[in-house]
Amino acid sequence: MKNKFLVLLLLSLFPNIIVSGQKIINRYGLDLVRAGERYKLKDESKIRELNVFNPDSVPEDMLIPYTYKRLFIRESDYHDCVTKTFVFKDYPDYELKLQVDLPKESQGKRPFIVWIHGGGWHQGDYNGHSLQSRYLASNGIAGVRISYSLLSQGAKLEDTWQDIQDALAFVKSRAGELGLDTLRFGFAGHSAGGHLAAYAAMRIKGAKLLVAFNGIYDLEHTVPGFVPSQRHDDYFGLSSVEKRCDASPVHFVHSGAPYTVLTYSSGDFLVDKQQIIAFEKALKQYDVKYEILEKDFYSHTAFVGTDLYEAMLLKLLVLARKYL
Repeated sequence: MKNKFLVLLLLSLFPNIIVSGQKIINRYGLDLVRAGERYKLKDESKIRELNVFNPDSVPEDMLIPYTYKRLFIRESDYHDCVTKTFVFKDYPDYELKLQVDLPKESQGKRPFIVWIHGGGWHQGDYNGHSLQSRYLASNGIAGVRISYSLLSQGAKLEDTWQDIQDALAFVKSRAGELGLDTLRFGFAGHSAGGHLAAYAAMRIKGAKLLVAFNGIYDLEHTVPGFVPSQRHDDYFGLSSVEKRCDASPVHFVHSGAPYTVLTYSSGDFLVDKQQIIAFEKALKQYDVKYEILEKDFYSHTAFVGTDLYEAMLLKLLVLARKYL
């Protein structure tokens, strides 16, 4: 029963790291499909169309099925924490919840990371970064995993942005009972969550760390074929240059911005590389300390759902201990 639960948990959190009857992936997190006796990239045509990389010149293991195996992080390493669930906001048709992951052994006020899930701004919830948050919480860095209003619920970015602020205010109002240090916090997220985490980290005073995995940062300058797409028009107001700017973290970078870590993988056919280039340019302009982690050929989920996951998680812990 326990093993079945773990499999279901991994499937829900990292759908691209398990070879199953539904998905076959390579070590880079890219989907494979069978072509006769061999395999080929499921999204090869899109990769070619967007010039993401040349499928005719790739590593030998690109077309070999791969199953993720834990290397050095044990299952028990995620469980030296306690999780508390709260409803922090009510809407007429739905409620928003957050979960706080706290170290079991409390020694004074704890720094914390606000985790913002991805899902294209139209799906997902606070479970999106459960493993990362619980691992860090088990090692002294509390985690706040939030939900927010989605495009599929009729929301616009303004609604989501308010939800993020309200979630943080809710947690800060209970910082005493939770044992959290309101002066030591940061933001982290993947994909759409990377965009929102960057947006929050650049706009909310006091943030000390930003970790954005393959996020979107400059909506004023986007490339056709990559996200955001036409379906995000109402959410962002893409038809308005002014609203595109207002939705772009690059326009809120300032000299007091937190230490920033950005990731990018060259097999990502959802996010254009110009996004990270634009953000880096803004960080340099304001002399913000940052680092960029890049990997060739890896997919959109490179640093959260492939064999890079454990090394990235350990690095996250080091970063959090240093900057929070």
